[in-house]
Amino acid sequence: MNKTAPSRTPNIYTAPTGRPFLDSLAEAILSGNLPVAEGVAPHPIDIPAMTLLLPTRRATRAVQEAFLRAGKGQAMLLPRIKPIAEGEEDLMLMASTSDLEGLGAGASDIPPAINELERRLALTSLVMRWSKAERAARDDVGANLDVYAAAGAGTPAQCAQLAKELASLMDMVETEGVSLANLDKLVPENFSEHWQKTLNFLKIVVEMWPDYLAASKQISPAGRRNRLILAEAAHLTANPPQGPVIVAGVTGSIPATVALMRAVANLPNGAIVLPELDMTLDEESWQTIVPDHPEHPQYGLKKLLDALGVSRAQVKELPGVAANPKSIKARDCLISEAMRPAATTVKWHSFVGPENAALIEAGLNGISLIEAPSAQDEAEVVSLILREALETPGRTAALVSPDRLLARRVAVRLESWGIRVDDSAGRPFGKTPPGAFLDLIIEAVHSRFAPSAVMSLLKHPLTRLGLDPFAVRRAGRALELAVFRRPYLGGDLAGIGQALERAAIDVTSASGQRAHSAVKRLWKEDWDGARDLVAKFEAAFAPLAALYAGTGDLPLTDFARAHAAVAEALAKLPELPVTAEAGSSATEPVASALWSGEAGFAAKMFFDGLFSPSLPTVEIRNADYADLYRGLVAGETVRPRVPVHPRLSIWGPFEARLQQPDVVVLGSLNDGTWPEPADPGPWLNRPMRAELGLPSPEEQIGYSAHDFTSLLNGARVYLTRAQKTGGVPAVPSRWLLRLEALLAGAGQRDKLNSKEPWLNWARARDMAESQVPITMPAPKPPVNRRPRKLSVSRVETWIGNPYAIYASEILRLQPLDAIGLPPSASLRGSMIHEALSRFVKSYPKALPANTKDVVLGFAREVLDEYAAHPRVAAFWVPRFERFAEWFADTEPARRQGIEQAVSETKGTLIFEAPGGAFQLTARADRIDVSANGLVITDYKTGNIPGDKKVVSGFAPQLPLEAAIAMSETLEAGFEHVPKLPVVGLRYIKASGGEPPGDERDVKSGDIVALASAQLEGLKKLVFEFDKPETPYSPQRRARFSYDYDDFAHLARVAEWSAGGEEGGEGE
Repeated sequence: MNKTAPSRTPNIYTAPTGRPFLDSLAEAILSGNLPVAEGVAPHPIDIPAMTLLLPTRRATRAVQEAFLRAGKGQAMLLPRIKPIAEGEEDLMLMASTSDLEGLGAGASDIPPAINELERRLALTSLVMRWSKAERAARDDVGANLDVYAAAGAGTPAQCAQLAKELASLMDMVETEGVSLANLDKLVPENFSEHWQKTLNFLKIVVEMWPDYLAASKQISPAGRRNRLILAEAAHLTANPPQGPVIVAGVTGSIPATVALMRAVANLPNGAIVLPELDMTLDEESWQTIVPDHPEHPQYGLKKLLDALGVSRAQVKELPGVAANPKSIKARDCLISEAMRPAATTVKWHSFVGPENAALIEAGLNGISLIEAPSAQDEAEVVSLILREALETPGRTAALVSPDRLLARRVAVRLESWGIRVDDSAGRPFGKTPPGAFLDLIIEAVHSRFAPSAVMSLLKHPLTRLGLDPFAVRRAGRALELAVFRRPYLGGDLAGIGQALERAAIDVTSASGQRAHSAVKRLWKEDWDGARDLVAKFEAAFAPLAALYAGTGDLPLTDFARAHAAVAEALAKLPELPVTAEAGSSATEPVASALWSGEAGFAAKMFFDGLFSPSLPTVEIRNADYADLYRGLVAGETVRPRVPVHPRLSIWGPFEARLQQPDVVVLGSLNDGTWPEPADPGPWLNRPMRAELGLPSPEEQIGYSAHDFTSLLNGARVYLTRAQKTGGVPAVPSRWLLRLEALLAGAGQRDKLNSKEPWLNWARARDMAESQVPITMPAPKPPVNRRPRKLSVSRVETWIGNPYAIYASEILRLQPLDAIGLPPSASLRGSMIHEALSRFVKSYPKALPANTKDVVLGFAREVLDEYAAHPRVAAFWVPRFERFAEWFADTEPARRQGIEQAVSETKGTLIFEAPGGAFQLTARADRIDVSANGLVITDYKTGNIPGDKKVVSGFAPQLPLEAAIAMSETLEAGFEHVPKLPVVGLRYIKASGGEPPGDERDVKSGDIVALASAQLEGLKKLVFEFDKPETPYSPQRRARFSYDYDDFAHLARVAEWSAGGEEGGEGE
């Protein structure tokens, strides 16, 4: 063990750049060069008496490997290694509760820190109470809509977000050791009223919060950390340890840490090892850093040395470590020059002279800048760089970036190659299976069991409901097809079962002929399974459904318990039989995967925290629970414990401190991302912060800059950024701009560009070797497979898009409706058709006295099962009432001279063709029979085709129906309609708007000739498609609309069409 006499000069060192900090530290300790230079190497038995304080927990793990490397792989006892955890990693002290005994009697009296969830909810409760009291105290109702509304008068979720911001403010205040006692004196009269009201709101922190902590006998996490650090400092001063105490890699960003470092510096066996202290910057520039340039990377270290009363000249380079190569020294000079304080950048002129050209070139050796067009390209490039690093045995590589989106993209790309990487930030809880499952439960009940939410939940792998996986999936598929793949009108949990029974009835009824073929193919077992699934689903949701059915405020814990109970019921696994005597039917429950694994454990701990009796009571309405729950779990992350590649890592800037892999990628170097903007926060402006003694927001930029410059000293460094983010041009990081400006002055900007074509390689991954041109498909099925029966409404489709007939009639494809389809125009048309059909069937000859009321009565019969839907109630019913009034006013004129009106009657016509007899079918909406002949009517809820389109054959439905009605063959014609000439073709438009209805007769001089011509045109079409060489092509013809072509994707229209878009004329 090293034993040295007390020295007036503290042992403060800086580790050389270019070498891993922790390796240098371990080598210096084992060689006897710490705590004093050229000391005696410690005996292995003395090493545990040393105390090593590091900034982060990750560093404490990494230094153990560094000792192993420094000791040539030999087994050894390690020093006492403890994390100070300064900064953003956590608010835990280096010491756990078990360490308090070593800190003296005073440390054991330090109260425990309040749990973060309890703190958040307690502050939320205080914000809600304060807001309610403020609103109650104001008599002017209109005045409530001011800044107080933003200060807690909103929903509990908004209050929880405000509570989070208040917690951040308190952490900052306590970390800096300042007092808010004089907060009310901060705002002079010339400040805006907004700041006066803000300070009034901050009484929560000054007055209410201390009272809460005192009552619960707890303190804040930041306050506890400070007190423990100060207790450690006092203990070291009062009881100097026999063994060395070394603080390494700490920048002193926390004032309490400075006190600890001062205590260590005063110890005879104490030493401080600073990370990346700039020893090359000229003294004039060094002295300007504090207080003028808080954004400078050396600001924190300069401030620390000033607090310790030590000059930079007294800091020595860590001895016993191999000297850096010239290239690293050159890079140190280059980085120091690029980052020099703005006040002395005039010295750049002398630096960029020809005499320093070789130094700049050497400094750039190993550094490359890659500017990708987009964030996706940047992620692809980074993935390739990391993968390429693995090609060299033993080489380590890491991505360092504060951009979590980039980190996730890179991790996903690497995983596609079978490389699982260690991501220090973990995965957001909501992205894990249990997190997504719990969120889907809330989404289902909050959306009143909307189809998409229900099906997403039923398809989640954790949903079992006591059934085996196949039974759940089969029943869920049947439920989706029968209930949710059609216009869905259910509005709550009970509506799902009702819709299922209605669907079962519809399939077996006459109207079931229009049901989807997939629904018709469902077996009885499918229907029974769907009913059982719905019953279990309703039972599982009973606790939450009961809370959401009530009114008034309820405790948050009630919702949380119901939430957890529903989750457990949904995730319940089938019980397994117990091995017992013959004939026994005993079973035992099986634990589900809901609470297992890292994510499941995190979920369990979260809900256990909500159930804690120590939590303050927060009462909310049922409508507020979903947002409040999501707000509380938004910051939760989970680090899965899975095997990862030992040589690849993804770190945030804080986790990367003291790390030095062989290849470093510094990603997302755009201003606003790295560094983040200097934001003073929502509560205090800059003058207020300065008055309180809080640090300038730019200091955080300085610490980020130190992280950045420290990582620039790796052997191979890649700087990457996206030129556009979200389609918007991005501004390069200020550090990049400085470096580029300096290099441009030296005429060496191009040497920063990467020598390898990483962008080209990245894009090559998505490039097809050869692109096969796509032509319009031209299927030519055998003639005997071509349709021999078609309805008049499908003839128009056949003329405009033969491929749709091929897909639907030959391939028998039928598109499914979108899940949870709301009431559509098609459904509205069907409902109007049905209502008018019932009226005509009930009154085929004479009209009732009150036609309007009767028509409305039939409409309400049809609308009854749909009226619960808000769209139907708000829009369809009033529109139909207007149309009914118009219909009642105009129907008497249509009935003049009419003997009988026939509704929804079927018709057929058969003619011979080369491929065999062809049957044309029709279902006429209405045919009026008179002595003069027939008038065929078609109801429309959309646009009525023009006469030119009808006469030219582009809308052949009514003329072909006329041809059926006038056919002289015995088997042709319409049911219940005599063989008479057709004297009129009519459209009735039921819009309910302005005008509410419209009636238009097709203007044709000779309807008989028109019908004959259209029939002849159909025969020619049939004859043409009876030729084996005639293809069913997805033609795009003028005068036809392809906006609702169900088979455009199947025909790959967007790939071969001239316009490159689906739908529209001329495509």
